[in-house]
Amino acid sequence: MVSKHRSKISFFLYLLLVFILVIPGIPAFSAEVQPIKLPIVEVTASGNDGNFPENTLDDDLGTRWSSQGTEEWILFDLGSVKEVGYLGLSFYNGDKRQSYFDVQVSVDGTEWKTVLQDGVSKEGDLGLVAYDMDDSPARYVKILCNGNSVNLWNSITVTHIYSPTENGELILEELVPPKPEDRADVTYTKPGLINPDGTKHAIHEPNKVTGKTLNVLAYGADPADNQKDDLPAILAAFEAASPGDEVYLPKGTYNLNSHLPSDGASHIALKSGVNLRGESKNNVFLVSNFDADVLSGKVMRSYGMNNIVVSNLTITSTFDGKYSTDSSKNNPDLGGPTFGIYITDGVGNVPSYNILVDHVIIEKYQRMGVRIENSHDVVVQHALFQNATDVGGGGAGYGVSIQGVPKTDRTGYKNDTRYNVVRNSVFQGPYIRHGALIQYYAHNNVVYNNTFENTVLDSIDLHGEDEFLNEIYKNTITGVLTGAGIGVGNTGGTAPTNHDASGAYNYIHDNKISNSREGIKVHMGSPNTIIEKNMITHTTGPANAKGIYIQNAPGTIIRDNTISNNTAPGFTGIQLSHDNGDTKAGKIGAGDPKNITITGNHIKGNTNGIRIEAGSEIIIHDNKVEKNTENDFYINLESTPEEESPGVQEELAPVADALVDIERPASNYGLENPELSAGGTADKNFYKYFNIKNNQDKTKGRIAYFKFELANIDQVKEAIFELSGKTGSNTTSVELDVFGVTNDNWSEETITWGNSPNHEKESVLVTGIGESAIYLGSITVDSAEPAKINVDVTDFVRSQSDGKITLMIVDTKGQNGNINIYSKEESNQNNRPSLHIKK
Repeated sequence: MVSKHRSKISFFLYLLLVFILVIPGIPAFSAEVQPIKLPIVEVTASGNDGNFPENTLDDDLGTRWSSQGTEEWILFDLGSVKEVGYLGLSFYNGDKRQSYFDVQVSVDGTEWKTVLQDGVSKEGDLGLVAYDMDDSPARYVKILCNGNSVNLWNSITVTHIYSPTENGELILEELVPPKPEDRADVTYTKPGLINPDGTKHAIHEPNKVTGKTLNVLAYGADPADNQKDDLPAILAAFEAASPGDEVYLPKGTYNLNSHLPSDGASHIALKSGVNLRGESKNNVFLVSNFDADVLSGKVMRSYGMNNIVVSNLTITSTFDGKYSTDSSKNNPDLGGPTFGIYITDGVGNVPSYNILVDHVIIEKYQRMGVRIENSHDVVVQHALFQNATDVGGGGAGYGVSIQGVPKTDRTGYKNDTRYNVVRNSVFQGPYIRHGALIQYYAHNNVVYNNTFENTVLDSIDLHGEDEFLNEIYKNTITGVLTGAGIGVGNTGGTAPTNHDASGAYNYIHDNKISNSREGIKVHMGSPNTIIEKNMITHTTGPANAKGIYIQNAPGTIIRDNTISNNTAPGFTGIQLSHDNGDTKAGKIGAGDPKNITITGNHIKGNTNGIRIEAGSEIIIHDNKVEKNTENDFYINLESTPEEESPGVQEELAPVADALVDIERPASNYGLENPELSAGGTADKNFYKYFNIKNNQDKTKGRIAYFKFELANIDQVKEAIFELSGKTGSNTTSVELDVFGVTNDNWSEETITWGNSPNHEKESVLVTGIGESAIYLGSITVDSAEPAKINVDVTDFVRSQSDGKITLMIVDTKGQNGNINIYSKEESNQNNRPSLHIKK
């Protein structure tokens, strides 16, 4: 029985509903459809390259999950079975390419149903886009990825999962802007291990073993030197380990023939609080089977891990090719893993920290033995670095690299690169390019008491990337015949990521340097370097070598150094000279020495003492300069010559350019087929830019040709070939060779792989070198945005009396890189190739 009071309430609600439905301007409750975004409790993936699957949940278009290959997957767990109707997805580089994917769902993680097949991302969109699929009950949602329209990388920046809406509309929640990172308000003022408040920063105590020792033999590892894959056993031991435990490797050889289940480019993932110890570095060998075809291969990785000791073992590889000491070109035989130990930050920019690498040998790797990136309080000690498989450009052949974020000052953020230490270690050439390197705003790091022998270029390199307040001391350096013992500032690279000046107040003291082309060199505008109490002796080899060489280095202080018994022809103890800067990057860093103090130095028994060729505000006092065989002092402060008149200058566009491909020998990738493009249909053989690729055996690859026509060759004073290039996915740097080709009888309308000049028809190897193909130099493409690259081709242009100039760009290294060189067809005129002529 219904009470009278309840009947009145029901009648009132009925009148209110009628009022809402019929009064104009007031919508009914059901008129507005609200999306129901489902919570995701966990995300996993088949692999990643350091861009983690968790990054898809932060609503930040600047972070991503990435994994390379077909049928790579990312899996979202909703925690319980819910009705799912559509997805909101944002793909990395979605404005430049389309990504391919399927979607599967499951209620139990075992049986899967495909609810979206052959999905293609919306073209030209970087934001969140809705993708409909069959409405289904599901706990798990899996996105199966199959690369994109440019390459096989799969990269998703943001993922939302929604319940079906009542009317079928696909409505997306707005992305929540990422929370600003916390940044400490700190100022560092003193070099080395000094805190902002002036107190000493203590080196961390090594992680202690308080739990179990997990012997990998108990998990099935075989210490015999055979072909058995020992990685599963090592990973099983790590899986069983808890913080305070250690994984132990008895004497033996452990073959790493596979990779992490979730990362095809890494063997071992280090684990917070768990140490990895071998019996000794001379009888425990971790042998990686990674080669050049595994991009960014890592023997060990630490992504945001902490409190770890790796000790008493050798990291090596199956590489058995030829080594190279040529720093101008990448070794065609390069191999082994890209990195030995890779230490960097993890999800949410959480740094790695409190890690010790102790009594470890690292060899037969391509780029860096130990890479310390966006991390702090990492110590490398009692280590040996030797036999890098490449010492060419693009970061090859480094012993230890300490680095932050390129062109970005992260001081005060949690992943600020600081307080890392390299000590008591040996960097043994000649197959090492740089021993220890610091770059990218890394600061307050220390390199001390190490031995560097016969490195190809600067043994200790402050790499011209704004690194500051680092301390370099008590190192012994010998035999650097084509570089500096310690270099501050650097040329090279390509804008906007080109090298230039180091930061301020790097402190170099109490080092012993012998027989090196330059003991200590500071240039490119690097300011306020302190060079103190170093000993530079017994330079006998390189002619015109210098003890301390100062170019554009304002505020440098040179005091209390001993430079003695250097008898190489033309040797000078301290020399100040004009800095030409980077002649391939608009002479950035050019200038004269300024505000230089030279005091308290003892310069004795050398070929020459102090030589001042350029500069201003130079203070020289209280030095003891004696018994140098030619000149104690040479001072000739002539002003830097004024720039000569530019004369007549021409900027020539190519009359023809083309790209031929060994995989499609009848195609020219630089030429559009109008029939295929008619009616809006894309011509897959046409690109506005040149994408040059290769592989190690050189059975794949592309070669670019450019032709110019020029009158009055005999009046040419200078010819500069200018290109624009940028890196693509999974590529940080590619070096390409430039040749002048004497065969100009080709046309962009008819050129193919079969009739294009100067290469073997079954490979990209250049033929006729020195005769019909003249090597003109190399270029490095290492910028993610279009950047100018210049090559001086003056001599070749002058030699072409008919006025026809053909230039050829080819990857002779087999780097398998992915870069773009723009052609004359590119719509952006600023990126087109050109030949700059001065007459």
